[in-house]
Amino acid sequence: MTKGTTSRGKRNKIVHVRCRRCGRHSYNLSKKRCSYCGYPDPKWRKYNWLKPKKLLQ
Repeated sequence: MTKGTTSRGKRNKIVHVRCRRCGRHSYNLSKKRCSYCGYPDPKWRKYNWLKPKKLLQ
């Protein structure tokens, strides 16, 4: 696995563009899916582990 000059050339491609549903820069062009809201799925992307934990006092 090279981490030097050869891997720098892979940084010139556009991977994510602006999503038309949530407006974030998270729509993956190759996967055709937004990593934030899950577009084009009709339901928003939502997981229980994304919610912040309540602090126990």
